[in-house]
Amino acid sequence: MHIEAYKTNVRTKKDANKIAVLLQFIISDCIINFDLKDQERNLKIETNRDIKEMVYGVFNKQGFHCQIV
Repeated sequence: MHIEAYKTNVRTKKDANKIAVLLQFIISDCIINFDLKDQERNLKIETNRDIKEMVYGVFNKQGFHCQIV
């Protein structure tokens, strides 16, 4: 497994949980971790496959932005 890290503009725990649930539904074979205490509000996803486009799609549809680090 490898880890992909994304810088996000998610500010609240409620929004982070919402996005995590959506990502978990779409990418069921992954481990998701938000760090909202970090200044860049990082999202880390551990998975075995390329998920970048799926992650961007979920963020865009929910009105948020993310950028792979």
